Parts: sequence; structure tokens; C-alpha cells
Amino acid sequence: MSRNKTDFSEHKALEILLGDVLSQVDNVSSLQKLTQIFLEILMKKERELFLSNQQDNKANGYYSRDLACMFGNLNLKVPRDRLSFFRPLVLPSPYQKADESFNNFVLNLILHNYSPNKIKSILNSLNLPYSPEQIEELKDDFCQKAKEFLTRQLPENVFSLFIDAYHVQIKDDDTKQIKESVIYNVLGIDMSGKKDLYGSYISQGKENREDWLVILNNLIQRGLKRVLLIISDDFPGLDQAIKTLFPNTDHQLCFIHMQRNVRRNMSKIDAKEFNKSLTSIRLISDYDKAIAMFENLCEEYKNKYPTFIKYLLAKKYLYFSFIKYPEPLRKHIYTTNIVENLHSRIELIRINSGGHFQSTKTAEISIFLTVQNLKKGKWFKPLPAFREALYEINQLFATRFYKETQNFV
Repeated sequence: MSRNKTDFSEHKALEILLGDVLSQVDNVSSLQKLTQIFLEILMKKERELFLSNQQDNKANGYYSRDLACMFGNLNLKVPRDRLSFFRPLVLPSPYQKADESFNNFVLNLILHNYSPNKIKSILNSLNLPYSPEQIEELKDDFCQKAKEFLTRQLPENVFSLFIDAYHVQIKDDDTKQIKESVIYNVLGIDMSGKKDLYGSYISQGKENREDWLVILNNLIQRGLKRVLLIISDDFPGLDQAIKTLFPNTDHQLCFIHMQRNVRRNMSKIDAKEFNKSLTSIRLISDYDKAIAMFENLCEEYKNKYPTFIKYLLAKKYLYFSFIKYPEPLRKHIYTTNIVENLHSRIELIRINSGGHFQSTKTAEISIFLTVQNLKKGKWFKPLPAFREALYEINQLFATRFYKETQNFV
């Protein structure tokens, strides 16, 4: 208990001391100087601790080094030792001119569509030594990391895939014209309940069946073999592509999109009543009973909306596939909301970037960084509901893919 009180007292004393120092800082230049002094003191103390265990080694003055950080360019006096063993931990990797905070700062300028010359002007105002060529190198580095992530080997067995297309404008890399484009995203939940982005594909023009066939084949080429459930919007030809490439996989059409279609194709009063009934059917635990109730509901409206009701009935089995799965998971798999949430984050970047992405490269980097942030945050842990249903999921998987997975546990 006394130790905790001591720690608290030391923390409070440091807080007061830092508060007194920072109260004297009234501009960026002062903050930059303070950061430089603090790092130099820290490195000197680090060398002192390092040499306390080095009997045959001694301090050997300092050398000068520039370090770019979010406060500007720091000209540091870096302590060295006689045997050249010591290297301060606060410095980035050898030959790097900037710390991570600065790289993130420059990257944000890139993502917000600043031109290389504009970025150079901003950096020069902070006395930072980056040229347009170096900025492009930084962009290329992140783009390479994004490509490696989106072409990596995939797990063979996956619980579910959420696939959707995000429509956006992107400046063409060659012509520099802003063109209509589609970003196809495939988000997966693995057999432990963790979310991840399995694929992201950028194509000019409109969404089409051929693109989806290429994407599904690419997932297979990268190692994906067995999926229990695929959730998507109702795009023409997609269901047949899924049946061809994943014949043992259930296909769930987005339930929320069906309700939106109801509002578009029925009168306001009828749509309200129809969707109210749909919500009740969605909560039923028996798959066959849900299908029967849906058929009865459609029967009530078929004379008034014959074409639309015929369309719904043709898709009836695909709207209720989620009911075949454990109850705790159903709220996660009856809609494409999971991948649409990712799209809303990308949309925010697009809006803040002036309404379009500066290049395909910029769009790829934006998606990559968005996913990396999600993996550190909301996607870090498995879905809590998955733990409850794990045994049932494994049983479903083993039964569905028995011939392929006789050793599956």
C-alpha cells in the first residue's frame, strides 16, 4: 500500500514539474526546443546506465544528428561510447531520418490529397528535410505494405465472408482524370471469431459479375477452401458464382437491403406493415417455419405487387440462411453491416480528401491503415458471441465438410 502511495506521490511531483515547464512554452519553436533538450537529457542518462555495466567502456563525447518529428526538425547531440556499442533507444532505426509520429504526420498530408509541392512547403515551414521524391518513397513504402497485406496467404477454413462493393471516384494514375471506380471489399470472420479484411480490389467503371468471379477465384488461389456462410447484397450473377466456386457454402442476402427494397417498391403504409412482419419473422428460431411465414406474408401482397413479390419469393431461401446458425451469432450475420461499417470509415477519408481519392495508391493506403487501426481496436478480440457458439460452429463445419475434414477438431 505504501509503495502505491510513493508511486502516486512521484507521479504527482513529475506532473507538477512538467506543468511548470510547459507553462513557459508559448509557441511551436519553444516546444521544439524543449523536445530537443528532453531527448538529449534522456539519451545522456541512457548512456550513463548503459556504461554502468561496461567496465572497459567509457563515454566518448557526442555526434550531431537531425531527427524529423511532428514538432519539426531536431538537431540532436547524440551521446556515444568509446567502443561504439551504445545506441539510444529513443532514436528510430539506423538510416531513418524520422520517427513514427512524423511519418504518420506526412502520411496524413498524403491521404488528404496534398500535392507533393504543398507537402514540401508545409515541411519546409517546420524546417523538415523532406523532398517530393522522399515523400513519394514514403507513399510507396506504405503502398507496398498494403499490397503484401492484401495478397497474403489466407486460412483454409473460415466461418463467414461479408462481400460488398463501395462506389467512389478516384483520380486516374495516368490521365489524371477523376473516374468512377469500385472498391470490392471482402471481410472475413475466422474459425476463432476474429474479423479481418481478406481482400480489397479496385476497378474502374461499375460493379459487374466478372469482377466478382475474379475476386472469388483470387481468394481460392490464396488458400481459402471452405466457408460456412457468405453474406452479400443481391447482385445479379453473384449467387450462381458462389454456388459454382463454393458449392457447400450457405449464401445469405442482406436482410436490411431487402427491407430497403420493400420501402422502394411498396406504398409507405404497406411497406411499414410488411417490414414490421419481416422483423418478427427474423426473430424466429426455426428455419422452415420462417420460410413458411414469409411465404404467407408474401401471399397477402402478391395481387397488389405481383412483380416485386415474385422477385422476393424467388430469393426466399437466401434471406433466411442466417437462422441455420447459433442464435448468439444471428445478429452479426443477417446483414452486410460489418463490411458497410468499414466503408463508412473509408467514406469519411474520401469526404475529408475533397470528395475523391488522389490516386489508386492513396485509396489502397487509406484502406490498409483503416484496417490496421481496426485490428488494434474493435477487431482485436474475437466476437464475444462466437465463444458461446464455438462448439456448434465446429459441429456444423465438420458435418458440412465431412469428406474434406475428417480430422477437423
